[in-house]
Amino acid sequence: MSYRKTTVKNTKDQRPQALQDGKLNQVVGNNLRKLQDECDWTNAQMAELLGMTVTNYDRIKKGEHGLNAEKLSILYYSLGVNLNRLVGNDNSYGLIRKPDDADVTEFDFLNGLGNLIIDIQSTENYEERVSKILHVYNEFGKMLFGLMKPENRPSEYK
Repeated sequence: MSYRKTTVKNTKDQRPQALQDGKLNQVVGNNLRKLQDECDWTNAQMAELLGMTVTNYDRIKKGEHGLNAEKLSILYYSLGVNLNRLVGNDNSYGLIRKPDDADVTEFDFLNGLGNLIIDIQSTENYEERVSKILHVYNEFGKMLFGLMKPENRPSEYK
């Protein structure tokens, strides 16, 4: 018979005291309030972004309910929320992530367009291919519309 070596693991809650004993929802609620103020959004706008009613959003802000991973993901990708700050309450981070200069790259139009065409050509399903083409067409139209607004035209063409 073989014996298994047991290792002692620390199973004590390692979170700061402010996040223990059910206080996490209150911390997240306070941070959501700060985020909302920083974005200058209404409760209705925040609730719509998170796909919930204003009443449920108010309960989260009050700390009565928490946010699930799906809602945290929406905040992370839609508003650039720093989850270490929102959930971990780590004040060494800003509430909204700032892009690093190294992350900012210029878009290579020719390669991007070439990759887009290859993606459309490699799509087997006819309906899906048409859908992708229409999506690109619509997005390109929106971009051109934005460029043609009077405030975006060079001064000699106004």
